[in-house]
Amino acid sequence: MKLADFQSLFQQRVLAGSGEADKPLLKKLRPSPRGAAPETLLDVYQTGYRIRLADFVSQDHPGLRAILGDEAFDALVDDYIDQRPSRDPNARWFTTGLPDFMRENAHWRDDVAAASMALFERAMVDAFDTTDETPLTVQALAGFAPDDWARLAFEFDPSLTLLELAAGTVEAYGAAISEEPPTSVDKPAPGEHIEHAAVWRVDHESAYRQLEPDEYVALSEARAGHAFGDICQMTAFQQAGEIAPERLAQCLSSWFEDGMIIGVRVREDDQSSNTPSSA
Repeated sequence: MKLADFQSLFQQRVLAGSGEADKPLLKKLRPSPRGAAPETLLDVYQTGYRIRLADFVSQDHPGLRAILGDEAFDALVDDYIDQRPSRDPNARWFTTGLPDFMRENAHWRDDVAAASMALFERAMVDAFDTTDETPLTVQALAGFAPDDWARLAFEFDPSLTLLELAAGTVEAYGAAISEEPPTSVDKPAPGEHIEHAAVWRVDHESAYRQLEPDEYVALSEARAGHAFGDICQMTAFQQAGEIAPERLAQCLSSWFEDGMIIGVRVREDDQSSNTPSSA
């Protein structure tokens, strides 16, 4: 067997884990000088590889481990490694499929709390890996005439993700990363006991905070490109009641303070736009 073929076979068996397909490779391996059998030597590499994959998942999902407990979390990770082997040379992308795996797996799909935490933590990792943008300050609004305010539209940092989660997810995550005993996360019936959160990148780090229902609606509409005046009407309609302009202005101010907004423009009737303002 050529060296390149041997290296390829060795890599395949390490990635795949132990099994009957190990036999061709085991025939080519020699016992170690200390007498360790080829099976033992190969198992060291295969086990070490699984441990590294499990470590990546654990690092990205401290909240999930906290609410499941070590035993259940380790069982989940073992299932994930077995059924979703890594296909990318960059280990960062191995963990990103965990929430989808949980939704599709019969054993995990009904655990609303766990799936919610996995989704939230994936958003945190994804936000961290996005490129930095330059956020605007609220002073950027000073460049627009008062008559233009109703037509202002906002550009948000590409990392911004809005999530609908099981109630208690954000609180449990905060407790987990602060190494305090986590609160339990509700396991609600569909459509009940939910909360909303925003996740984004700012100052080279992932940031998050919980959103009140009216702010979640307003931020969703703003992120979709709707003008400030339209957001007032849409939020009132979706919330089945009035949202005070002062409340919407407060939300807008917090989006600037949090570093979410990277551009402002006047939305014309034909939806053409001026050049976004800069900080």
